[in-house]
Amino acid sequence: MASESGSAPLDPATARAALDDVSAARTRVADRITSPWWYHPGIGLSLAIAFASPSIDWDLIPYGVILGVGLIPMFLAFLLKRSTGVGVDHYMATGGTRRLSMRYSLLLAGLIVTGGVLQWAVSLRWAMAACGVAAFLLTAFTGHRIEQALHRDVRDSA
Repeated sequence: MASESGSAPLDPATARAALDDVSAARTRVADRITSPWWYHPGIGLSLAIAFASPSIDWDLIPYGVILGVGLIPMFLAFLLKRSTGVGVDHYMATGGTRRLSMRYSLLLAGLIVTGGVLQWAVSLRWAMAACGVAAFLLTAFTGHRIEQALHRDVRDSA
């Protein structure tokens, strides 16, 4: 009985060795996708810049958003890939990371709404900056949790 590709079927020992190779490769990848200590705090700091810009000066909003949501995270992702040698979307790579990322995104959206209401509707001057500090802490903490889920999911699938 020949396979469709024209090669002979694998014997059980060869198949087991191939599966063991795949498992070892997944373990190596799981070890390499570890972010440096500065990655998650850096993403949090970039968000804090975006949040704080309206509290500092109304005219800084475009610059804060462009830097905090665009340029700085892209630069950090570039440095992350360069330092680990692996390009992985930590936030959406597996089912476990997607669930945590969705909760994180909802909490972040809540901070944006809360800060906006307090800053503009209640006229609490530094509300967005305070929410930026909360976004920094949330991002640093949740980023590490997401990374733990990523490692667990990659290793468990091995």
